[in-house]
Amino acid sequence: MATGGRRRRGTLPAEPFTATREELRAELAGDLSRGGYILRSGEGSAGDRRYFDKFLVLCRPGLLTRAARLLAGIVSDECERLAVTGVPSTALATALAQETGLALLLADDTHPGRFGGDFSAGTRVALVEDVVFTGGTALAGTRALRAAGAEPLDVVCLLDRQSGGAQLLAGDGVGLRALFTETDLLAQPGQPPR
Repeated sequence: MATGGRRRRGTLPAEPFTATREELRAELAGDLSRGGYILRSGEGSAGDRRYFDKFLVLCRPGLLTRAARLLAGIVSDECERLAVTGVPSTALATALAQETGLALLLADDTHPGRFGGDFSAGTRVALVEDVVFTGGTALAGTRALRAAGAEPLDVVCLLDRQSGGAQLLAGDGVGLRALFTETDLLAQPGQPPR
């Protein structure tokens, strides 16, 4: 805070760093807005008008920290490293690495299929994603990890949009561990998911 109790321009108000899963669910549910969008594959989502603006989450330090603390609870005990392949997921993966103490592997944009960081053949890795929709991006990431010699255990994400991602990953021997599903976010406060 600047003198006189005023915030400096461009800073965000401090957010408490404690939250229950339900409190975070309610906050994220507010970020699930209406409106069509285009998937990375180029396919439209005309039948599904809900859009989760991950940047609203990933750009808020307090919310990001709370999400990482809760995500840490779903990372497999067998996991030895975290990995990230996309820029938007990097903030979440970094916060999760700080929370778990697990080292982070970063995809090398200049050399596709290579990862920066300390790992050896057979290292058990969880790929961190922000949102999983169809699972195509996550599958490409786990396959790149496998090709680099790592053993991808799971994809850990903030939100599973429940559009086939879990099934696609399971078909390749990789689990999906999501902090929330879209059904969770659409549930009324205090109500179990539909």
